[in-house]
Amino acid sequence: MMSHIVLNEQLQLLLLSLVPGLPLVMSCALLVKPLQGIGMRLAPWSALPALGAALLLDPGINLEVTWFFMGGRMGVDLLGQRFLLLAALVWMLSAFFGRSYLRSDPRRTSFFFFYLISMAFNFGLILAQDMLGFYLFFGLMSFSAYGLIVHTQSREARQAGKIYIVLVMVGEVLLFSGMLLMASRLPDLELTTIAATSPECVSLILLFLGFAIKAGALPMHVWLPLAHPVAPVPASAVLSGVMIKAGLLGWLRFLPVGPEMAQSGWGTIFVVMGILAAFYGVLIGLMQQEAKTVLAYSSISQMGIMTMLVGCGLLSPAFWPQVNNAVSIYALHHGLAKAALFLGVGLVVAEGGRRSVSWMMGLLLLPSLALAGLPFSSGAIAKFTVKEVVHGLPMPWSEALGLFMPLSALATMLLLCHFLKIVNGAFPRKTSISTGMLRPLLVLLAAVGGLLWFWPQLPTYAEHGADRDLLWQGLWPVLLGWGIMVVFWTWWPAGIKSSTVPAGDLLWLVYNPHDKRDGLFGKIDTQEGKGEKGIFRRIGMWMDVLEAGRGLEKKLMRWGVVGGCYLMLCLYLIFVILKI
Repeated sequence: MMSHIVLNEQLQLLLLSLVPGLPLVMSCALLVKPLQGIGMRLAPWSALPALGAALLLDPGINLEVTWFFMGGRMGVDLLGQRFLLLAALVWMLSAFFGRSYLRSDPRRTSFFFFYLISMAFNFGLILAQDMLGFYLFFGLMSFSAYGLIVHTQSREARQAGKIYIVLVMVGEVLLFSGMLLMASRLPDLELTTIAATSPECVSLILLFLGFAIKAGALPMHVWLPLAHPVAPVPASAVLSGVMIKAGLLGWLRFLPVGPEMAQSGWGTIFVVMGILAAFYGVLIGLMQQEAKTVLAYSSISQMGIMTMLVGCGLLSPAFWPQVNNAVSIYALHHGLAKAALFLGVGLVVAEGGRRSVSWMMGLLLLPSLALAGLPFSSGAIAKFTVKEVVHGLPMPWSEALGLFMPLSALATMLLLCHFLKIVNGAFPRKTSISTGMLRPLLVLLAAVGGLLWFWPQLPTYAEHGADRDLLWQGLWPVLLGWGIMVVFWTWWPAGIKSSTVPAGDLLWLVYNPHDKRDGLFGKIDTQEGKGEKGIFRRIGMWMDVLEAGRGLEKKLMRWGVVGGCYLMLCLYLIFVILKI
């Protein structure tokens, strides 16, 4: 069993303050040229306080932080502990990987500046125990991530960054409005108070949509498959492994739990959206030919399963503790496995050769099979926690979702086989393997393989992993998925040479992200036989509307206008909070 160190309140407060504070200090060091070397060397180690807080502090800590803006509360509960452990491991190991991966990048210091402040704000929102702290850290993290997406400064990166920042602005306005409405009905702004209040429809809609953008829920997922291919590998690892979980954590923190929610229909909405996302992500992902884009759609699919779990808790509020447990375990498993896959892709692309790619593929096989729920993997434990929640639901939900789980595992295996085949076909230049990239990947793979098995709160789930019936339930979707793809490759060796749906899928109903013209929406070619191939080519009905709004759009996209509006919103929020 893991023991926790008993600290007095002052030391607990110091440790919690260092969790977001140390990465911010390291980011400031990168701004001073004489300190940049020290900052780069210590950047990965700035996640140590977060790792220590997750492993050593006893869940249940909730302290007032007087130094924080307008005061605030930070703490560690069981849900936050697992999210913090995931964040600390992925941010730290991806930073070690990134130091070697970007060793010849002239803009490496700029990347790590945005990396560190995004890390700090991500840690902060996990620790936040009040509405204002969560909102501020969530918004700052979202805006900081823009620097990671546009790091390469390519046209594709800038376009993906534009799409991302517009959605971030929309999400911030939705969250601000929803929290403002909710705060007007609360005696205080602590998260424990929010969970005990009765739901209010308008604020719930606003909060649901605002967090859905970050979580990559349908149809707000379009930024993910555009951002991942253009961002450096370490950024993709933290975006998919950790940062999209912030939207999921927002749902868990802000959705009121009670009998009213069970009768409101919100549970059905979450379950249906989760099921659609689970299969939609696989369907569109199978039509992609870039490894990181496939992984982005895999994340959309896996987030669908977690969205479905949240819906299960809303359908049966009595199961909310089990849902919190299942979601946090599944998020921990998925985040570690997905980060390992992104780092593995980076290793193959940066330093793979025909002689070394075979054993590198072996490294990618472990997290791929874990995501599909292979027995004796971390995925098997995560899937078991989900089944425990599903089987406790009333009919017909338990039967319907009991059928959904193995089918989703089969779909995941199909997509990951497609991913492995794409990676296997990537043979870059031959060179020696950098231990600076290999070591963090190996540590991450060890966490994928063993962390959940040795986690002290999960001995029951580990014991069930050896049950013969459960072994077969986890094994057949993996075997069938692999067999289907082998048959497909045999009968259609070339596979799908070009995607029939471009990355960003639904976004192409509105505009062409790859157009070279200035402005957010770009030119949309509606002539027969021109434009991008696929089902989203003919969208002429939008042309007049978009052209008419182009001038207004350019004015609204000026940083002065955007920044001024956001500042006024923040000041208004402060005024309202002070009045409350």
